[in-house]
Amino acid sequence: MILSTKGRYALIAMAYMARKGLFEKSSVSEISESQGISQTYLEQLFMRLRKAKLLKSVRGAGGGFTLNVHPNKIRVHDIMKAVDENFEAVERSQSTFKNQIKTNEYILSEKFWEQFSSQIYLFMHKITLQDIASDSMEPCQAVINFVKN
Repeated sequence: MILSTKGRYALIAMAYMARKGLFEKSSVSEISESQGISQTYLEQLFMRLRKAKLLKSVRGAGGGFTLNVHPNKIRVHDIMKAVDENFEAVERSQSTFKNQIKTNEYILSEKFWEQFSSQIYLFMHKITLQDIASDSMEPCQAVINFVKN
């Protein structure tokens, strides 16, 4: 399970907007330039984020995008879902393992993967865009290479 650039870039752009302020407009070109993300790619992501009602667009001179709701109401899961990220460790269809014999070991390992997926699900619902934008998350003690700036 790997977070794709869709999820990474969407989260970066949304955090940028949350740090600017709820009603302050941002253009895709401004975010593209400041964050080093392709403008074309960001436009595609913003279409999805707008469709999910996380962003709203303002047309015309001085237009741009604003957050549609306060950052403390936007969960990371909402952003990932809007850009079609999937964080399940177990494929629901199980088609990959259709010929697999359902031994006790198979069933027990599936329980592990279901628990793993549920922990990710809970974490993604717990963390808000405000948590990220305000830098209120503590570094994970289990990850030695992560240093808080």
